[in-house]
Order: sequence, then structure tokens, then C-alpha cells
Amino acid sequence: MTADACIVLPEPIRQRGAELLHLQCWLWGCDIRRAEGNLLLAYGFSRQRPPSGAVGSSAYLMALESGVCVVLWGFGAFYGNPAEGGVYLRRYEFTPVRTAPLNAQRLPWLPDRIRPADIPPEPDVRQRMHRQFVALLEWIAQYEMWVRNTYGLAYRRRCAEESTKHTFRIAIEQLVEEWQHLAHQCADLS
Repeated sequence: MTADACIVLPEPIRQRGAELLHLQCWLWGCDIRRAEGNLLLAYGFSRQRPPSGAVGSSAYLMALESGVCVVLWGFGAFYGNPAEGGVYLRRYEFTPVRTAPLNAQRLPWLPDRIRPADIPPEPDVRQRMHRQFVALLEWIAQYEMWVRNTYGLAYRRRCAEESTKHTFRIAIEQLVEEWQHLAHQCADLS
């Protein structure tokens, strides 16, 4: 991704965000694989699978207010209006990238299919992107609050413990608060 398409974050925020987003993508995967039913679908997402024969990640799309959508993949998350573009966070990196418009009828299924778009010099475009970025972090906190209230901390602990490749250093009991704190820190950067 080009530097002209990104919001530059202080390194401690970027590192903590990358750790949180990696865990969150793992948790969304657990929510999808849940034996009793897919939690993303229960929460109101629709699913788009990759084209037949293509390797990639299913996309989960949820329409929010005024044309804004959240799109989730195993490799990251998007927040914005697909027809206009928005902000994309790639798993492991936590560098907010402005995207070109997405086709909501055929969402990308691989990270390299998400095209970055340069941030124009107008302050209002950068401010809108920053608001979208913070709104995505707040949305993640709200989703995790729903999981906590609906399915309990024991469910989330089991999800985190399922990982055999990575030991997460984030206390599941504090996950909502971690996202809220990160959103607050990032809001203060504007």
C-alpha cells in the first residue's frame, strides 16, 4: 500500500492495534465456524463466497446507516461506503488505508484485490477517513460487547484458546475495553 493512501499512526498504537486485529480476525473465524451456527450471520451480516474455483476468503457484509457498510474477511476489515471507498485495515499491519470503491455485489476475496486510493490534499477527505477509521474500531468494540452479553466470556475464552499457532497476550475479559481505548486514542490523533 502506498504511503499516500495511509494514515500514519504512532508505533505503539500501530503495534497494539495489529495485535488486537490479529486476535479479532481469529475470533471472527471462530464465530463463523461455531458449531451452533455462524455468529456473523446471526448478527446481520450477509456472506459472499469467492467465485467457484477461486482461492480466497469469504466476505461478510453488513449495511449500517446512510450507505455505510462493514466488510469482514479473514485478512482484514473495511468500513465505509463501497461505492465511494472507505478505510481498510489489513490483518497483522494495522495501517488504515483509503480504498478505491468496492463492488458490493462482488467483494474482493484476496487482500491484493483491494485497491488503495491516494488521500487527496483536502482536509475534509482526510478527516472523513479518520472518522471512518475510529468508527470501525468503535464498531468492533460494540460487536464484542454483543458477543460478551449474548454468549459470555467463557465462549470468547474458548475461542482464544483454540489457536494452536499463536498465544494471544490480550486478556479476553478486557477485549471490549481494549478496542474502546484504542478507538479513543486514535480519535485523539485528529
